[in-house]
Amino acid sequence: MNREFQQYRFARVEAQNITRARLEAQFRDGITDLEKLEKAIEQQLTTEPTCTPWRKSETERAGCREGMRMAALEFYWAHRSGLRVAIVNKFR
Repeated sequence: MNREFQQYRFARVEAQNITRARLEAQFRDGITDLEKLEKAIEQQLTTEPTCTPWRKSETERAGCREGMRMAALEFYWAHRSGLRVAIVNKFR
């Protein structure tokens, strides 16, 4: 396997796992505030990776960015049914 690709892959998986764990901890009690969820997802999609400061090369940093974004989007899609409940409760 190409060493550069392997570095990218390991960094992506690592950042994805860390980001997923952070989001799950942040919403452990369920999704009750739609704005809070949107802000958390937006933050993960727009910020530079801070969860893996030991990843220094540009290839690793790219993998970290991709892993963070993937985790945020996967979290959103996995919990979209909870979003519907939050939206309905917001308008009651």
